[in-house]
Amino acid sequence: MKRSPFLISFFLLMTLAIKAQPGKQTITLMAEGQPNIKFEISMHDFGTITEGTQATFEFNYTNTGSTSLILTDVKPPCSCTTPEWPKDPLLPGKSAKIKVTFDSKGKPGSFSKTIEVRHNGESARDYITIKGVVTPTP
Repeated sequence: MKRSPFLISFFLLMTLAIKAQPGKQTITLMAEGQPNIKFEISMHDFGTITEGTQATFEFNYTNTGSTSLILTDVKPPCSCTTPEWPKDPLLPGKSAKIKVTFDSKGKPGSFSKTIEVRHNGESARDYITIKGVVTPTP
């Protein structure tokens, strides 16, 4: 029991010594302005399409932020869904489109495909979805 005050003091001093190491600082960076992506709609329903159809939809989006928006990648969930997107930076207040094509060949039945949109905005990722029903060819 007589060692308890000594041990407590020792650990307290060690903790303070570790926290007071020179050259170790925490720096928080704050961005002056950021891009922000805003989709007009984030889901499109093709309804019923015939098997073999190349169903295409364009998702409109706007950079509502204060600096240029860059789409770094647009990742489809499978090879039956193909996105096309602008590679150039999008200035604040400007709009652009992501074109998504779904190949329904060999895909009868209901479908729902969520595409990941990676960008340099605050959320870093957003999602758009296409869905519908493919009727088999006779």
